[in-house]
Amino acid sequence: MEEDNTHDELSSIADLGAEHWQEEIEFLEQRLRGDQGEIDKDDRETCQVALDIARDNLQNCLKGKKD
Repeated sequence: MEEDNTHDELSSIADLGAEHWQEEIEFLEQRLRGDQGEIDKDDRETCQVALDIARDNLQNCLKGKKD
């Protein structure tokens, strides 16, 4: 059963689309710049990881549109 949940989560992420990931990247970049208030070390690290993932997801969305 656990594998089914993982597949569903990955499918949901893939369905979000490039526009979602572009918005997510903008938000995370603003957060890292401090545009939304102070950010502590732990939040900064978490945001950086999330930003890397969002960029990967955007690239995957764009690749999918080319195929």
